[in-house]
Amino acid sequence: MKTTTEADHRTRIDLGWKVPPVSAYGRRNMAFFIAAATLLIAGCGDDSKRGNKEESSKGVAASTICDGTLDTEAAGALQRLAGTNRFEEGTGTNEAGEPRKFSLRNTVEHLHDEYRKRGACWVYTAGDDSGEPLLEIRFSASSSHPSASQKESSGQTRYPLGVYANTGPTGADLFFQCTTKAPSKDAYIGDAKYVKAELLSTATKIQGDSSDKDRMLILNSISRKLAQEAGCASEADLPTTVPSQ
Repeated sequence: MKTTTEADHRTRIDLGWKVPPVSAYGRRNMAFFIAAATLLIAGCGDDSKRGNKEESSKGVAASTICDGTLDTEAAGALQRLAGTNRFEEGTGTNEAGEPRKFSLRNTVEHLHDEYRKRGACWVYTAGDDSGEPLLEIRFSASSSHPSASQKESSGQTRYPLGVYANTGPTGADLFFQCTTKAPSKDAYIGDAKYVKAELLSTATKIQGDSSDKDRMLILNSISRKLAQEAGCASEADLPTTVPSQ
């Protein structure tokens, strides 16, 4: 008598035939086949989910950018300006061989150096390969500051922060009191009473309806942390929030 093989069994299922009872061994094989197919399908679904998770995990949160110097308000401001919540910083080294990744300590150490040696924070939106940062933030020692009485140019907005602060079409400036000593008599910048914080922004990348205040929120937050690192926080007297202009 010819027995029903496993291959015959599968063929008859495919053709819609009525299949005679199979042995316990056959049932075990069939259960194994169904379980394996279910796992394969589930695995494909998991891969898709993993892919989405990997896509959403590119970059870092705003609160970790620029050596973690953005407070809650400033982090929110950065997200509004960028239209995203994931960011990247400049990597590698600058022309002077210094790390491009921003560090408060390194920035304070180079306040009196020439431009290319100073610390800077380059902020990019995650996945942006254009080579142009969303924001570039720099600090330097300064022996003077613009007069608070000078007339603002068109498109500029003054803020009551530090000794002088304003925003314009291409960025923002903030000068605050912070007495620092030049590391040597040959330093590019000598002893100074102020620190200049400047933020440069790429106009075509900026979003939102509050870009002036958002840029100042970011600059003020980082400046406040830098003043703490430099030991001049009480002298700088920068507020924890940005007042209306």
